[in-house]
Amino acid sequence: MDFEFYYYLPIPPISWVFLVLRIGAIILIFYTLYVLLRFFTEPESETSVGRRREFQKRRGEIGGIDNEELLRALKTFGLTPSDNYWDASYRYYNLRKAILASNLPAEEKESKLQEIDKMFEIVADYYSKKG
Repeated sequence: MDFEFYYYLPIPPISWVFLVLRIGAIILIFYTLYVLLRFFTEPESETSVGRRREFQKRRGEIGGIDNEELLRALKTFGLTPSDNYWDASYRYYNLRKAILASNLPAEEKESKLQEIDKMFEIVADYYSKKG
């Protein structure tokens, strides 16, 4: 009886299984390529901004600013004049969190925290004047 059933289908039943497996393998290959593409374009991004925005921000030079302390603060936080206060506060928070989680001695942690607090005040003042 099974042998007669074989003749009624256009493709034998065992071929259906292999066809489904082949289609599944093709889907897995495309999904793997998609995941690798996402990994290489956004390897460490916690949000959806990705590496493209970082490249565009670094491409523009920091120009037109004469204040050396402000330039140093912007470079420390990885900011540009085209950024806004929210970017600055986010970077400040992450830098502060990294310093607190580090294995530095307490005195050195405190001095670094005071330094970035001072730099953040300079940057916050710049962005509040900028509007």
